[in-house]
Amino acid sequence: MHHQSQTAPALSTVGLVSHKTYTVRRSTMLAGLAWLALSTACSGAAGWYILSSDDLAARMIARETTRQYAYEDRISALRADIDRYASRALLDQDGVESRVDELASRQAELESRQSLVAALTDTLQSSGLIPAAKLPLRSQVIKPGEPIRASGVTSFAPILPNKPTPAPETPPLRGADGGGWQSGEAPAEPPAKRVDAALTRLDGAMARSSDAQLAALKDMDETLAATQKRLRSALAETGLDAEKLSAPAVATGGMGGPFVPVKLDNSAGPFEATLNALQPRVASVMRLRGLIEQLPLARPMAGDHDFTSNYGYRTDPFTRGLAMHTGVDFRAETGSSIMATAPGKVVVAEYNGGYGNMVEVEHANGLTTRYAHMSAISVTTGQMVKTGTVVGRVGSTGRSTGPHLHYETRINDEPVDPTRFLRAGGKLLANAL
Repeated sequence: MHHQSQTAPALSTVGLVSHKTYTVRRSTMLAGLAWLALSTACSGAAGWYILSSDDLAARMIARETTRQYAYEDRISALRADIDRYASRALLDQDGVESRVDELASRQAELESRQSLVAALTDTLQSSGLIPAAKLPLRSQVIKPGEPIRASGVTSFAPILPNKPTPAPETPPLRGADGGGWQSGEAPAEPPAKRVDAALTRLDGAMARSSDAQLAALKDMDETLAATQKRLRSALAETGLDAEKLSAPAVATGGMGGPFVPVKLDNSAGPFEATLNALQPRVASVMRLRGLIEQLPLARPMAGDHDFTSNYGYRTDPFTRGLAMHTGVDFRAETGSSIMATAPGKVVVAEYNGGYGNMVEVEHANGLTTRYAHMSAISVTTGQMVKTGTVVGRVGSTGRSTGPHLHYETRINDEPVDPTRFLRAGGKLLANAL
């Protein structure tokens, strides 16, 4: 019993312990709930991240792929633009080279024309038919095979941009504001335009040179027409038929070669037509000028000297009867120079009866001149003289009443009035002044 009594309290104590109630604070419970919610949120977020990471990566990859394709399309478009620019540059180069070939051909034609104009001008100037004048300047154009140099451009190779820059299209470049690149300098003029402008200027220069050459020919034609009229008028004054007079012999001077005439087509242009029309006039004027130079048109003495007796019928100073005077008499002092009135050959240089000391000069086309009553003879028979050569001195030898020059002009040994030739020479001299 005693043993049982001791055991019962022990059991009772155990029962009390097992039924003990624990009290939890509200703050602790709220903290636990918060932790639980946080853990649940983190777990959910981690789960969402794990579930959605593949989709996000796919979208990012798709966007980068789209951007890459866009850039590749843009690069392809730029390459196409470069090819188009290159093709256009090649076409421009072909066009420029074609124009250069045309300009080179025109240059050669202008140089050929210039040589004709220069040769004709030199001939006319050396003959004294036209005054010395400045020839048309040579056209400043390119030579065949030379490159065009215009504003620093010395090549026809296509010139492309250094770096093609994409236009501000979608997708835009990072950092681009859509305003484009700005520069404080004006854009340079395209090389193609500079070359085209240079070729246009050269073309204009050639056109002006061609017009100047044509104008030079027209000026020559007008001058020669006036000269031709003047020479014909002078020949008409002498009473000679210019068509029946023989042309003078060609002067020698170390020149020669085969005759190769220049043939030009009138339908080729105004230059050729004008030059063809000018050549017969040049030949006519040269012939007339040669005839004029062979005629005794110069005065036999320098200065003005009065006529003391004209050509024709007169009262003879010795017999006082009617007589024929076959020349003209010039009053002059003894010793005055007497000059040949045209080039020729001295055929008489001696004392000749009533002529006294006389010189006779034979000229072209049957013309001769006589210089009589001279106090001294300065030439010899057979001597060639030029216009202005002193043939003697004024005197009073032969049938003479005093110092004077008796001057005759004869055609085929028949005397003609010398004043006709002297008037023609005076008219030419007056027109030349």
